[in-house]
Amino acid sequence: MRIEILGTPFNGLGRPPHWENPADGLRHAQLVRRLASTGHSVTDRGDLAGFRFQGVRDPQTGIRDYRSWVALSQCLSEKVGDMIDREAFVLLLGGDCSMLVGILAAFANKQTPVGLVFLDGHADFHSPETSPTGDPADMELAVLTGRGPHEITHVAGKYPLLEEKNVVVYGIRARDGIDRSPIRVYDRQQMAERGIHAVVTEGLDRFTRNGLPLWLHFDVDVIDPQLMPVMYPEPEGLTVAETSTFLQLVNAGGRTVGMSIACYHPDLDLDGSAGVRLVNLIADVLISRA
Repeated sequence: MRIEILGTPFNGLGRPPHWENPADGLRHAQLVRRLASTGHSVTDRGDLAGFRFQGVRDPQTGIRDYRSWVALSQCLSEKVGDMIDREAFVLLLGGDCSMLVGILAAFANKQTPVGLVFLDGHADFHSPETSPTGDPADMELAVLTGRGPHEITHVAGKYPLLEEKNVVVYGIRARDGIDRSPIRVYDRQQMAERGIHAVVTEGLDRFTRNGLPLWLHFDVDVIDPQLMPVMYPEPEGLTVAETSTFLQLVNAGGRTVGMSIACYHPDLDLDGSAGVRLVNLIADVLISRA
């Protein structure tokens, strides 16, 4: 399989990429070499550049770095669209979950329906009014499904960017207002009680029946913070083994067209062990598609 990698090292914390670059952190953990060793053809296209998030709230919308988020989403949509056209498996290294708007805008601009499998410790379903920080990564799932300022919800040629019926959320411990939506949710407790295989099979049933391609979004804070240092830890997350099982089950059908990795912080990974765990997880998920 041909894999194209793109870094999107931006976040609502206002940290510029030269201070902390999560994409480079995973590169230093030998991601490219590890993927290539499994038989994939891997092209690293570097990082999306030219954007500066400063952590300042926009006075009109209440969203931090709102104009930068819109511009980043438009640029990322073009880049991802080109990768889709080359029929590559798209692997995006963030940054934070706000990159999902640009990713899904690429599919919307191509009039290509897609299902989103959203694995995260937080539902990211705040509004600008309910978010304590105004961080885009507090609210990107709400924006994707049509809730939010006009310019970002209409960033592509389709509104909403994603229909609620085409989203399934897994692993959350913080609900962030998602209960006001009909989106299917399997929180951490349900995954533990029912088993990962059961909730994946049930949650993806509609996608399977309709033959939808899938985008897999993996925020690493879904993993227990004792195993994965993150900026906003929620206790009692998934183990590494559970995460691996989940990712492999989602990918097993061969309909996953891309994957985004969010919220890895090299500055918090003092000995580099968390980065190595992530690289191994990613490689193990994709090895069956070599």
